[in-house]
Amino acid sequence: MRHALSALAIIAMSGTSAFAQRDFDQVEIKTTEVAEGVYMLEGAGGNIGLSVGADGAFVIDDQFAPLSGKIMAAIAEVTDKPVEFVLNTHYHGDHTGGNEAFGEAGAHIVAHDNVRKRMKEQNILPDGSTAPPSPDGALPIITFSEAMSFHWNGQDIRVWHQSAAHTDGDAVIYFKDANVVHMGDLMIN
Repeated sequence: MRHALSALAIIAMSGTSAFAQRDFDQVEIKTTEVAEGVYMLEGAGGNIGLSVGADGAFVIDDQFAPLSGKIMAAIAEVTDKPVEFVLNTHYHGDHTGGNEAFGEAGAHIVAHDNVRKRMKEQNILPDGSTAPPSPDGALPIITFSEAMSFHWNGQDIRVWHQSAAHTDGDAVIYFKDANVVHMGDLMIN
């Protein structure tokens, strides 16, 4: 299975210490190619998946809002194409925080129906605190209920909803040709 299992573990990991880390000035974005044209970006919060190629950049999750500039700069290091899609694996802020900035830059935000629903309302966070509703510019504009596919950058990218999981809007993303899976917070190491 080539390096798929290693890539799966690397892409899916997100450290719990990310929630405690709030000095975003000190965060550096690390880019690792896990398969041809498929990358993992690490910073603070859930890891980011990235597909690059002739069609443009396809991003999975976008961490915290203050990191948007650094994330965009890291993406620009591996492609000169614009980010066309941002797919959120669920609604937590370390996966959706950059939505507004990426949307303003022209990306189409995609997520499960429940992610949009949760982002539109006040949410109780894992630590018991609450998060206000997201601004309209951060909301997904394309949603799905069960599954969808992208045919992008020479990849068949399958997306499906994983019910009864971390949240009620979790998505799993499978890059079929690269044999890479991004699981958001369904796998935390």
